[in-house]
Order: sequence, then structure tokens, then C-alpha cells
Amino acid sequence: MHAMHIEDLHLTQIRLLAELLRLGSLSAASEKIGLSQPAASHALGRLRKHFADPLFTRTARGFEATPFGERLATAAREAVDVLIAGIASNRSFDPSTTTRQFGLYLSDVGQTVFLPRLVTFLKAEAPRATVKSFPIPLQDPGSALSAGGVDLAIGYFNNLTTGFRQRFLFNENYVCVVRANHPKFRAGMSIEAFKATQHAIADATGMAHSAIEQFLHEHQLHRSDTLRVPTFHVLPSIVANSDLVAIIPSRLGEAVGPHMRVKVLPMPVPAPPWGIRMYWHERYHNDPPSVWLRKTFIELFARNGAKRSPRSKRPS
Repeated sequence: MHAMHIEDLHLTQIRLLAELLRLGSLSAASEKIGLSQPAASHALGRLRKHFADPLFTRTARGFEATPFGERLATAAREAVDVLIAGIASNRSFDPSTTTRQFGLYLSDVGQTVFLPRLVTFLKAEAPRATVKSFPIPLQDPGSALSAGGVDLAIGYFNNLTTGFRQRFLFNENYVCVVRANHPKFRAGMSIEAFKATQHAIADATGMAHSAIEQFLHEHQLHRSDTLRVPTFHVLPSIVANSDLVAIIPSRLGEAVGPHMRVKVLPMPVPAPPWGIRMYWHERYHNDPPSVWLRKTFIELFARNGAKRSPRSKRPS
């Protein structure tokens, strides 16, 4: 067989093979792809010559593929279908029918803050879509974003720069939490009480958490820790049943404060807020599902985002 390099194949020839297999008629295939029948016959003749195989032969049932022709035309049909799907994917995105799984990098607090509202929103707007929250890796969080395995990273990052875009959502503050009626904090927060109390500390991943440690060090607010845990989630319940004090993000305090016997107090020294942003890779900046997801986060969580209900009109 005469070898034919892939660069020698034209898109029209590939489409002709696909439609011949699909329709079993040269005239129908030529009409489908916008060729005259003589032009289609000429294209098929060139393919036969290059591959040294008839590819398709006339039978009582119409044009039928030879064994090699069937393999070649099947590959052509699959290639055309994939190409058409790829072109169509950039034209529109319908959240009401999508079955896409959206991947997110979220801290434990981020899961508490974002996921309940996001899931409620998706139930109304994208009922077949799913969400998977991934733990934030200590090393190279950008690789999964650039590969498309994760759509957005939400939080405070200083290592997503080259090749990434970002959008500010809101400022986060840190607060202290103690049990209700804690004897050292009956009059509120003070530097003396903060220093004199044993601490429960979360060794959580995330740049903002390391930044708060640096802030405490700069203000000589050394913490004598009795307990260290990997995440913030468990701290309020531990504090509610002990004499420990813990520093947690303010939104976690807002979420658990009304439901636990704890008191949420300010930091002993006012700390600057930390900007919470969403990050995505440049490759997916114009990808319709990614665009839709980012708009959703802005509308649900951004400081100046629209406070809309599901099914209301989206801003352009």
C-alpha cells in the first residue's frame, strides 16, 4: 500500500470518507459536504490511488466500505465528530443541561463559606453539574489549574502569578474565639488575656494563615499552644469545651458562633485584612464553562457582586 502522510489529507477528503460511511451514497455525501458529484468522485479517486485500496465499492445496497475503507472512514467520522464538538463548545454553554464536574481548590474554611450557597445555586441553575473540592497542595498548585483538572483556586495565594489571572472577591479578617463565660475574657479581648491563655492552633495550609503568624510575631504576640490540629473546622467545638483560645477566619466565626457556646472576639491588635481572590489559568480565560463559573462566584460572593436569586437575569 502506498503510504499517505497525514499532511497530505485535506479536511474535505476526511469529511467525504466520514459521510460515505454514514450515508452509503456518493451523491448524498457530496451534497452533505457541499461538493459537486464530479468533485467528490475525483476526491475519492485520489484517496483510492494514495491508499492503493478501493475504500468503497458499489453494491446492490449502495456504497459499502472495504475492510480498510471501513477502518479509515470510521476514524475519519470520529475525527470529524470531535472537531465539530470542539467548535461547538466555544459557541455556547448551557448550565441547565451540562453534566460537567467543576473542580475547586478550597481550604476547610472555604468549603464552609462557599459550598453551601454554591450547591444551592447549582441545584437551580445547573442541576446536573457537580462540584469536587480538592485539598490545596503545598507544592505547585498551579499544575492542576493549567492542566484543567481544577477550574478555580479560591483563597489567598502568592504563588499563582505567571500564566494565571485573578479576581478579588472580598476581604477576610481573623478573629479570636473562646468559650462563653471564659473567666479571662469576661470584659472582652485584651493583650494580657491573649498572652496568658493557652492556644489551640490550626496548622492549615494557605498563604494567609502563614501571614497571620508573621503578624503575631511582629507584634510580639507569642502563642503558647496546648493543641495543634490540621484544620480550622474543629477549633470552635474544642474551644467551646475548654479554656483555650483560638484564632480563626471571621467567616467561620460567623457561621458557628450562633450555634455553639462560644464568644467571638476581635484580635488583641487590629490585623490587616487578607484579600480572598479566585485564580484561574490563562488557557481557560475564554472557555465558556470557566467563564460561567467565574461569573457565578462573582455574583454569589464578590464584595460588590450582584445579590441575585437563581433564574434572574444575568449581567452581560
